[in-house]
Amino acid sequence: MTKYLSRSVLLMALAHLTIELCNNFMPVVYPLFITRLELSYTQVGLVVLVASMGSSLVQPIFGYLSDRWGATRMTVLSVAWIGLVMGMVGFVQSYVVLILLVGFGALGSSAFHPAGVTLASRSGAKRRGTAMSVFSVSGNLGTALSPLLVTAGLAWLGLPGTVVIMPFALLVSLLLYRQINLGDPAHHTSHKDLLPNQQETGSQSHLEFGPMIGLALIIMAVMCRSWFQISLMTYLPEWLQSRGYSLAAGGQMLSILMISVGVGSLSGGTLSDYIGRWQVFALSLGLLAPAYWLFLTGSGLWQSGWLMVIGVLVGASFPVGLVLAQETWPTRIGLASALVMGLGWAPGGLGASVTGAIADQFSLTAGLQSLILAPILGVACTLAYVLLARRGNLVDRWRIGAIQG
Repeated sequence: MTKYLSRSVLLMALAHLTIELCNNFMPVVYPLFITRLELSYTQVGLVVLVASMGSSLVQPIFGYLSDRWGATRMTVLSVAWIGLVMGMVGFVQSYVVLILLVGFGALGSSAFHPAGVTLASRSGAKRRGTAMSVFSVSGNLGTALSPLLVTAGLAWLGLPGTVVIMPFALLVSLLLYRQINLGDPAHHTSHKDLLPNQQETGSQSHLEFGPMIGLALIIMAVMCRSWFQISLMTYLPEWLQSRGYSLAAGGQMLSILMISVGVGSLSGGTLSDYIGRWQVFALSLGLLAPAYWLFLTGSGLWQSGWLMVIGVLVGASFPVGLVLAQETWPTRIGLASALVMGLGWAPGGLGASVTGAIADQFSLTAGLQSLILAPILGVACTLAYVLLARRGNLVDRWRIGAIQG
């Protein structure tokens, strides 16, 4: 696997790990804020919505700025920013300040992802799925470690223990800064240089009708996946506590979920290089609904096992969806990546708000049960994409992706 990876991919993987390490501990502290600030589930969902919008909708803007300002410089600043801002969350004393701080912190994630994924993609021309898997799994690992690290900080310092993420972010930011001028050509490559087979395909000033629809379908499928994933991550510790688990156990289960997501991310992109992009994408979403139902109705070790399966299936779809978008619009890899990551993740917070509203109206279990609709809708969008490809509008790019795999 490493023969297809450059130092740029490994640096971006480390930066991605750090970004997610600083950005995914909030479900662990939500129960404490529910008690301290007397928050409802709907208010918690609103915090998630603000964070999701801040880290997703403005990604295309940051993608444009990274082209003009420098992708590597953007990664250095974004890693330092998110560590400093999110490390202060534990000192918040009001709901309004909590929303503002989380929203500002989310901008660091939004700034990083378009630049990071473009730099990482450069090294994966032969095995882009594998390169995206490495990039993705590093973020999944950071997400999995985040609740464990902050839980230790909470046990040590109480809510102010969120400051434990600051040293990690600053050290990685310093490392990235020191690596900028060490000669890796990936750090000095523009988005145009990252386009695959540009000489053969020629430049495009606009999307053809077919690829535009195909990209929209991929984005909608990713939206469904993010709705499911963010809602489950947000309310899983609280739901487990309502069923008799401790706060620490809830954090551990959340980490189990995200470690499994990392395993899925590593295997999904690599597998798609061999059996096809949409096949892996559709299969992972299609199996997610029954696995989730078995998790909700299970108990004990069986429940933990199904949670692992859910994580693997969720993770497998991430790098594959990203590469599908890149291969659907091959002359605009950077913008296609920003759109699928930005717009694709935007409904996650909105979905969490809806799930929270259902939980307030009925029960948290009912809110989580409603999530079973999300992967079903995602499969429908994926199958529509396949039908469009087979009608000829996307078939050439789809075949190129299969041949490269």
